Amino acid sequence: MNPQTRELPAVGIPTTLDDIVFEHRNKAYGAYELRTGYTANLNRAFWIGIGCFMLILLTNFIFARQKDKNLAETGIIIDLQKIPDEKVPEIEKPKEIEPPKEVEQVKTIAYLVPEVVEETQNETPPPTQDAIEVAVISDKTQEGRVSESISESPPVEVPSAAVKAVEIVENNLPFTSVEENPSFMGGVKEMYKFLAQNLKYPSAAQRANIQGKVFLKFIVEKDGSITGVETMKGIGFGCDEEAARVVKLMPKWIAGRQNGRNVRVVFTIPVFFKLDD
Repeated sequence: MNPQTRELPAVGIPTTLDDIVFEHRNKAYGAYELRTGYTANLNRAFWIGIGCFMLILLTNFIFARQKDKNLAETGIIIDLQKIPDEKVPEIEKPKEIEPPKEVEQVKTIAYLVPEVVEETQNETPPPTQDAIEVAVISDKTQEGRVSESISESPPVEVPSAAVKAVEIVENNLPFTSVEENPSFMGGVKEMYKFLAQNLKYPSAAQRANIQGKVFLKFIVEKDGSITGVETMKGIGFGCDEEAARVVKLMPKWIAGRQNGRNVRVVFTIPVFFKLDD
């Protein structure tokens, strides 16, 4: 071997695409390291993202379960015991019907046209001219004040207030005000106690933190039963329907009375929904 000839060191054969790209280049600059670690970094970032997402879902699930558990343990209290402090709308008592004024009777005199008959019995003689001048001509004779005009009409009988009240009762129309208002057995406190025992707070209203009053109108029939339940003013989220459901479950009331008779009466009550603080 020629002493001037030197052996060149063996050069490694590139094994990857990165080795081929960075062959005869400065691999210590940083680009080579980024290229070789790109796949590992991408996989690491992907699994870290998946882990964070699952952690968020798991945290929300645990929080919701804990909240439901606390809600079930504490319970929701419908505070209806303080309702008697509220002023319940009162039905106005009817005004006393004034008796009809007595109409002064006008003096009349019977004046019938004479008819020709075969036989006359109990014949009434025609009135004299002087009697006709001071009385109104009618089909019967009665005492009263002296009339100055023969064209004045006899007074018309006006039906009494009692007759009008009986006519209304017979029509079976519901009253808005009566002499004796209908009432729940045991009074107002017992009524709201019944509501508190039977009302169920709607879950939708609990989640939305809905509270307030639901005003209901219904008819107390002659036998004390409840019909025609309607919502006059509600708060939604199922509270209106729940209040109407419980009112329909009420036992028979003491019916309202007018002129000594049981009558149908329109009645209005508020139903309270309140969450425990």
